[in-house]
Amino acid sequence: MLGVFAAPSAHAQGSVTSRGPNDADFVFRNGPVFTADDQQPWAKAVAIRDNTIIHVGDEAGLAGRIGPLTRTIDLAGRLLLPGFVEGQMHPIVGAVLTHGINLQYPTREETLQALKAAADKPGKDSAVRGFGWRYSAFEPDGPNKADLDALWPDTPVVLLSSDMRAAWVNSAAFARAGMGRDTPDPAPGYSFFARDKAGELTGYVVEVLALMQVMERAAPITPALVAASLEEWLPKAASEGITALFDGGIRLIAENEGFAVYESLEKAKQLPCRILGCHNYYMADEDPLPIVRKQREHSRTDLIHAGVLKMILDGRESQYTAAMLAPYSDRPATSGKLLLNAGLVRDVVLRADAEGFDVVFHSAGDRAVQVALDAVAAAIRTNGKRDRRHAIASMSLVSDEDMKRFADLGVIAQFSAQAAAPGPYWQKVTLPRWGAERAARTYPIGSLMRADVTVTFGTDWPEAHRVTYRPLDAIEVAVTRREIGKVDAEPLAPADEAIKLEQAVMANTISAARQLRLDTKVGSIEMGKRADLVLLDRNIFETTARQIHEAKVVMTLMNGVVRYEKAAGLILPK
Repeated sequence: MLGVFAAPSAHAQGSVTSRGPNDADFVFRNGPVFTADDQQPWAKAVAIRDNTIIHVGDEAGLAGRIGPLTRTIDLAGRLLLPGFVEGQMHPIVGAVLTHGINLQYPTREETLQALKAAADKPGKDSAVRGFGWRYSAFEPDGPNKADLDALWPDTPVVLLSSDMRAAWVNSAAFARAGMGRDTPDPAPGYSFFARDKAGELTGYVVEVLALMQVMERAAPITPALVAASLEEWLPKAASEGITALFDGGIRLIAENEGFAVYESLEKAKQLPCRILGCHNYYMADEDPLPIVRKQREHSRTDLIHAGVLKMILDGRESQYTAAMLAPYSDRPATSGKLLLNAGLVRDVVLRADAEGFDVVFHSAGDRAVQVALDAVAAAIRTNGKRDRRHAIASMSLVSDEDMKRFADLGVIAQFSAQAAAPGPYWQKVTLPRWGAERAARTYPIGSLMRADVTVTFGTDWPEAHRVTYRPLDAIEVAVTRREIGKVDAEPLAPADEAIKLEQAVMANTISAARQLRLDTKVGSIEMGKRADLVLLDRNIFETTARQIHEAKVVMTLMNGVVRYEKAAGLILPK
């Protein structure tokens, strides 16, 4: 039997070896192969030549494909899948902002212990950075600068929350940024600087607009830092089997600068995945369409595309900024706030849809979801039929009356499925803010799939409240609705929103590829498609559902090139 990674055949010294006209570059044999192709879900063998899949089926079809230079890989019970496609994540944001002190602890006391340990270490940095502190570790009014001032009285400190949508900063950071009690909020009621009863800044900074104001002045981000951080992180994405992704917002630097970083990595042959970019629209005083037009015209390479409009309609329930149809249970005076009003959303979507742009909505609350669906419905009535790929992302809750509309309107439902478990965030944030009835209806993945809605997965790293970029984590939670690694964990109600493993894998492969308009090229293992593949160290269809996250990626190919191999570490073309 061939080894797991059999080398090409040996040849006599001095002989000249060339690839035959039908020879494959790679052959995977002795299945299992899950193709994510409805017409042929399983196969035993796959062959690749250049960047294209030239055989999917049984081993008999490999006849005449194996030459002296063919690399033959015996699957030996390991599982071959299409490369994972992420329906939304933020590589540039995550690569930069997950530097510093890791604060992913369940309690305030443990978080402060980690900060004290960091403060006790000598350092020469002009600012202290950190990430991952959890809303569930603090009261609803958020953390306070006094805890940081005691540890760093003179050094600016900027610590990002678990979803990167809030910051915890100290007095020195405000001082360096030139901010005080008279500093105006950039978007009152949505993005603001929390204040105590006396009007003083508490150190809790809510939503991206406000936190960026502090960070740009107290701990600025440079294009050089972005490039270095992204170059460091991308191999990690390859090691988790990610071969394509939708970058849902660059934010830290100008969007054009972000695309330029991606393009420079592609030119250096250091980009191991396909990128679909977008323009983030959340300020009502601009017309986003000229920007999206320019991105579509100028960002065109083999691996990098742009021209998607991302509309940020609301925030998150953690800051009471998700736009809800009914008031928050623990703050009945508010039901959240739309960042863009419904009339403006409708106008922009009508025009964008008329020009053929795809729109992705950030809609966390059920009201924001409804506004997005209303806008798409108006666009269909006005502009007529076409191949639309509009999607609603970051959803936590959908009203009963809006569930059926997804299928009727052809809207894609994009979920960060790894969050669909009743962990500390659900218990201490979602449950008190929404009340038991609404909190028990979060993440209706199964219902939407049963209604024939295209559901896609994307971890939204690092902006979902569970910080991970592992597709296998999201796939497991979608199947179990339980916290990973906790034996006694209860499922998130209702339990019948859990889905089958085949459905979860397809949500992270062919369905996500459809969202990104890459489904004719990648997302499934089919003849003629690009060779974007991931090999796992076990067949997750034969393990228990609670063990899916334990699987490890052995090899990742993108465009027919090995981008990661466990035996040898990261491999990128020279």
